[in-house]
This record gives sequence, C-alpha cells and structure tokens, in this order.
Amino acid sequence: MFVTFEGIDGSGKSTQASLFWKWLVEEKKRDALFTREPGGWPGGDVLREIVISGKLKHNWSEAYLFMLDRAEHIASVIQPAIDSGRDIVCERYHDSTLAYQIWGRGLPLEIFDELAKLSAFPVPDLTILFDITPESALKRAKSRGDLDSFESEGLSFMAKIREGYLALSKRDPERWIVIECAEKNTAEVFEEITGSVISRGLFCDQ
Repeated sequence: MFVTFEGIDGSGKSTQASLFWKWLVEEKKRDALFTREPGGWPGGDVLREIVISGKLKHNWSEAYLFMLDRAEHIASVIQPAIDSGRDIVCERYHDSTLAYQIWGRGLPLEIFDELAKLSAFPVPDLTILFDITPESALKRAKSRGDLDSFESEGLSFMAKIREGYLALSKRDPERWIVIECAEKNTAEVFEEITGSVISRGLFCDQ
C-alpha cells in the first residue's frame, strides 16, 4: 500500500510519517519503505537544495524541478517498491506540488494533471493530511530554527497552501484522511491516525 503524508510546513507530518512507518514495521510486521520528497532518491539531495534555496527566478523553475525530482524518485524508489509488494510511506508527494504550485503560485491545475497522467505517476492508496492554522504552523516552524524559503513566505502564502490541500481532499475524499492537529499532542495525533486507518479496514492482517 502506498501512503502519503501531506500538510503545510509546521503541521507535524514529518514526525507522524516516521512514527507511522515504525508502527507498520514493528507492530504490524510489514515490509515498509520510508521515503520523502523532494530528494528521496540517490542524487536527489542536489535538487532538494536548489528548490529550498529560494533563489530560482523563472515562474516555472520550481515546478519543473519538483516534477523532475518526482519522476526520478518514482523510477528509482517508489515503483520498484510497488512492484515488489512493499508498503510505502512517503512524506510529501504530488499533492504537495499541486497545493504549492497551483494555489500558492497560481499555475494551472490542468497542466499538472496532464503531466502526472502522461508520466504515469502512481496514485497513493491513502493520503493523510495534517490540517493546522497557518498561525500555529508558522509558530511551530519558527521554534525549529531558521525558516526555509517556503516558510519564509509568511502567513498569507501558508493560508493559500492550506486552502489548496483542503480543496484537494474534497476532490478525492475516499483517498484522504484529514487530521486536525493544532490542539493535539504528538501521541494524540498518532492515535487518531492509526484509529482512522484501522477503521477503514487497512493493515488489519496482523
């Protein structure tokens, strides 16, 4: 099963994705792979550094790099894992690009839909969205130290990304689980994730 974790910066998705992967491996005894975007493939760190540097000038450069990174990530890591029957836990995936580039940057959705189809990007079986107010997310991000180029764009940008994610979750509601996480601690959020997953009849074979 291919599971993706999404949310604006500071939503806690990195922590929860790692916990979920460990839960699959240690408690459910699943053969599970943990990966992330951008940069989750050999050589991908170079693209990741370029993207988060904030130095790109052309309106489409960021989007092209994300799509290139995803194509290589799929070819090198995700598709081989799918073909071998492994579970995949991926922190950020194509929905991140849609939220950030369409709602955040104002690029056309239909172009990305067509590119994903032409590129044969695998569609996740399940996407878990961590919903949080931009104010709470930015406070969390600042507590970690220096902000990256996306976090530095401020509350209005983060509000657009949140709007995008919520719109995407309504576009394909059977694939998404939306977790409101602003007022919950790490353990409470994780308990809600596993409870929601199990209630859907997923990962119940062990």
